[in-house]
Amino acid sequence: MTRNSSYWLFQSVGWFVYGMIGVIVALLFYENVDVWVILAQFFSAAVMFLSTHLLRYKMKLDGWLKLKIQKLILRLIPALVLLALLANGIVVGYTMLTTEIIDAERFSITVFILFTFQTFVYFCLWTAVYLIIHFFRNYKKEEVEKWQLQTAVKDAELIALKAQINPHFLFNALNNIRALILEDHMKARDMVSHLSELLRYSIQFNDSEKVTVEEELEIVNKYLELESIHYESRLHYEILKNDELLKCKIPPMLIQLMAENAIKHGISQVKNGGDILISIDKEGKNLVLEVSNTGKLKKNVGNGIGLRNATERIRILFDSEPDLDLIQQGNMVRSRLKLPIEK
Repeated sequence: MTRNSSYWLFQSVGWFVYGMIGVIVALLFYENVDVWVILAQFFSAAVMFLSTHLLRYKMKLDGWLKLKIQKLILRLIPALVLLALLANGIVVGYTMLTTEIIDAERFSITVFILFTFQTFVYFCLWTAVYLIIHFFRNYKKEEVEKWQLQTAVKDAELIALKAQINPHFLFNALNNIRALILEDHMKARDMVSHLSELLRYSIQFNDSEKVTVEEELEIVNKYLELESIHYESRLHYEILKNDELLKCKIPPMLIQLMAENAIKHGISQVKNGGDILISIDKEGKNLVLEVSNTGKLKKNVGNGIGLRNATERIRILFDSEPDLDLIQQGNMVRSRLKLPIEK
């Protein structure tokens, strides 16, 4: 049911019930109730129907519903008083002309004011119900629009982050291959094979928001094999994993980016190379990803595109602020990232 059709339904049913109550009261408390008395009650309901509809039209036409509550009340009170005077005048006049319910000789200005006040109260109740329904519907609509906007923003941010991640990884891999082509074409060929598998993974999961830890570790192992060919004996790596966590969901290329950051800022800066240790574990309800590498911590590492994108994707996909630690432990730099466990 649309908003407009529901308004007409409740408006019609509400004032029809009002007319029926008037008929019942007349039957209980008045003698000689004829068809004119019954018609007078429904005429009163019809006047109330039209009056409240005109009030609604006025509020929408002049934009009263967009005003703050104080300004809205200042406009409503005089409008309701005037509307009650007009509506009550029409009803009283019609009732006096067609029935004997109102005794013209005993009718006074005081009685008219009392009737008008009663009508004013009815209009106030109608206005209160209408405004409550209106503001509640608008609140729900604004909430839906807000969530839709947030989803659209997250989608746009995620697309932008993916567009940054894939070229960043590809350029590094191509530079490694270029460096080896003249030195050892067999190793360069092996690197091309590994690169093709990495690119296949990147393309396959480019439209995926999340992958399993198992899928990610497979590609990380390929990446480290590729890099170990380039660094030869200067790079040693080990992956420690908890089998229970292999089906957990994480953003694609997340661990690979952490490993890439460890090589770029760690192993490549150490003359004799070093070690990379990757561990997958849990802490409470959180998944813990750790990448440790030989090297010295630099203050500006946290501004690297890899770590920045990793934390941004977690914030977008999990709607949670990521917990990232980057610390020096002896001759090792440890990158430790916590995110909610999701299977």
